[in-house]
Amino acid sequence: MGIDYYGLLNLPRDATADEIRAAYFDAAKRLHPDANPDQEAKEQFLAIQQAYEVLEDEQKRAEYDRTLPEVNTAKDVLVKVKYSRSVIPMLDEPQLMYVLVELVCSAHFDPTKLPPIEVCLVLDRSTSMNGPRLDFIKSNAINLLKQLRADDIVSIVTFSDRAEVMIPPTKVSNLGRSEGRINALQAYGATEIFQGLESGLSLLRNDSMSTSIRQCILLTDGHTYGDEQSCFELARQASEAGITLNALGIGHEWNDTFLDQLTSISGGNAMYVSSPKDLAHYLEEKLGSLNRIYARNAMFEFESDPGVELKYAFRITPELAPLQLGSPINLGNIHYGRSLSVLFEFMVNPNSSQKDEVRIARGRVRIEIPSQNGAPGRLFVDIKRSISSSLERETPPAAIVEAMAKLSLYRLQEKARKEVENGDINHATQHLQYLATHLLAEGDRELAHTVLVETEHIQQSHQFSQEGDKRIKYGTRALLLLPGPEQNQP
Repeated sequence: MGIDYYGLLNLPRDATADEIRAAYFDAAKRLHPDANPDQEAKEQFLAIQQAYEVLEDEQKRAEYDRTLPEVNTAKDVLVKVKYSRSVIPMLDEPQLMYVLVELVCSAHFDPTKLPPIEVCLVLDRSTSMNGPRLDFIKSNAINLLKQLRADDIVSIVTFSDRAEVMIPPTKVSNLGRSEGRINALQAYGATEIFQGLESGLSLLRNDSMSTSIRQCILLTDGHTYGDEQSCFELARQASEAGITLNALGIGHEWNDTFLDQLTSISGGNAMYVSSPKDLAHYLEEKLGSLNRIYARNAMFEFESDPGVELKYAFRITPELAPLQLGSPINLGNIHYGRSLSVLFEFMVNPNSSQKDEVRIARGRVRIEIPSQNGAPGRLFVDIKRSISSSLERETPPAAIVEAMAKLSLYRLQEKARKEVENGDINHATQHLQYLATHLLAEGDRELAHTVLVETEHIQQSHQFSQEGDKRIKYGTRALLLLPGPEQNQP
């Protein structure tokens, strides 16, 4: 096969004429010699011109397509949609509609075709990490290196108020005496997360292959101050480059709201680490999941009818995380033998549209498939419901019922948090007591006890304790984990 014209413009083979035109003009703006005098950019500009001349002409494109081998891109991913209601009743007030979207990979798992993994650990070495925290981070970093394959690439960045590259991107087989360098790590300075992230993500962008699975894992125990917006911009750049950013908060002083928002931008997640055992378990699970990724960077682009608003989105499998609202949404990675499941909550006002149905969200999920040389693919998603003048009771699907019930517990603690922030202690304690009652009914006595103890603390101090706050938040989040279909499980 000759030049990959679709790859040059980062397009799927079924791209429309409008998409081809838009992709060309976007690339031309970046690569035109007037805007980018670099010689390599000039060569790329000539290449995309050639690609556009072929793809925008129907006859030339058809002749070119006949020269291409068959590539099964998104055909191995099935889209399943479940609704909380079969129809939307015609009411005068807005109403909630829950939608569970599952992207199920049916591709056969072939361990000989696993793409290489690139992992960058960004380790907080600020003064607050001194002692046992830094010790168990160092031991777990060493254990992680031992679990990676010989051809995988690893890098380690340490940071406080400045960043240092401890290990540049290196094949595991060539690491040599890296354990000594990790064990010699000492704590000093303040916490500036931007410094560490900028250095770590730069290593992944500059030393990467299009077919690799790239992950940045941030480990920190503290707050960062004044650089939050800069960190969010780095996460957006990482998402565009196909890099997933995950974060581990150690202890209870770290800013969970900030890390949740930061990681959700790139389709990653934030986790609460309360013990060395938690950290070891997370890194082991993370490494195992990297070896099962079929497609990365699933971006959901969609439009909704007037009167329809996305209020909430939460990824249930394979890794729990609240997602950013607004199109496009980075849903995360799709794994062999598992479903990528997301629960959406929409506010719908059917009276705003004088039609027989409401288009809740219509669009596509764009994915990249590393095992097929990073080939782009897309899945079309059309979420819609008919409008009915009758009000009939119906039972939602079991998966929806279970997800909604557990999400309501997670959001109950969110509500209590906001009420405490606003000084509404009475309602906050009522909601926490209600949460504890439901946890006891589900048999989770330990978490229920934590909630009740925290309720007493709030009544006395009018604020959450840092530890209790995180235990309740991430404990109720863990309740959302639902089993996905196990197909071709490696």
